[in-house]
Amino acid sequence: MTGKLLKGICIPLFILIFWGCINKVETALENKAAIKVETTLVQQSDIKEYLNFNGVTKYQKKENIRSNVTGYISRMNFTIGDRINNGQLFASVRTKEQDALKDAVKIDSSLSKFISPIIIRSNVSGIIAELNITSNDYIAEGDILASVVQPKSLVIQVNVPYEYEDYVSKGTLCEIFLQNGETILAKITGSLPTIDPVAQSQIFLIELPTSDLPENLNVQVRTIYREAIEALSVPKTALQTNELLTEYWVMKVVQDSLAIKQLVLPMLRNDSLVQIAPGSLKTHDIIITAGAYQMQDSTIVSKSN
Repeated sequence: MTGKLLKGICIPLFILIFWGCINKVETALENKAAIKVETTLVQQSDIKEYLNFNGVTKYQKKENIRSNVTGYISRMNFTIGDRINNGQLFASVRTKEQDALKDAVKIDSSLSKFISPIIIRSNVSGIIAELNITSNDYIAEGDILASVVQPKSLVIQVNVPYEYEDYVSKGTLCEIFLQNGETILAKITGSLPTIDPVAQSQIFLIELPTSDLPENLNVQVRTIYREAIEALSVPKTALQTNELLTEYWVMKVVQDSLAIKQLVLPMLRNDSLVQIAPGSLKTHDIIITAGAYQMQDSTIVSKSN
């Protein structure tokens, strides 16, 4: 009788202890299997998608200073980069005939008026960009002595593929990114009526009359392609896709720790956000931004934030 009583007490107690151990093991395994991830909330944001083009600075107005006489440069006080004004003395020239008269002047001083240097004056105002002569150089009548650029004629030439002609036109607002990190806001001011036969791109012009930039500087030009106001958006780091780019998804966290695969349809994109078509997600859904790469559906996760 006593043996049966002990047996009746021990068996249920053993089952209770065994079941408790199993629950502890399962709980430990579940805690061990949880993958740490970073999450964020689905939000509504304004998204702008941009077009990026290459540009280069050019001076539209260049003038040449030419020689009006044949001879030798006797005086030249300018160097490349100097500013010169219209009518300013650019150089002095002596001719072979003047050199020949030097001995005659010793005999007849009245001839001295014929050996005065011939003055060449600038016919334009601007900055000397090219200088083709130095002192004592021989020049012929009509030779180009220097090229002068007008700083206020500075433009950026932007190469725009013809497929985007509907998105770029006169008056289009642009952001210009310089190599030193500076950004300039400007507008398209014109275009050239020709297409590059190889690249099939058209040159658009952005006038920068107040900018002090060197010629042939490469810049990046950005303009708005498409935009959406208060669009349902997720971080780009949350979006995943297959190898063929035919299916897109995010890992959504439900019940605080279960990550499920949620198919989505991406639309506009910028550097950090992707617009998601309505229907698959809603505002304040929790999605994984880091740690979900190649994660299986219905994975137990642990949020780190």
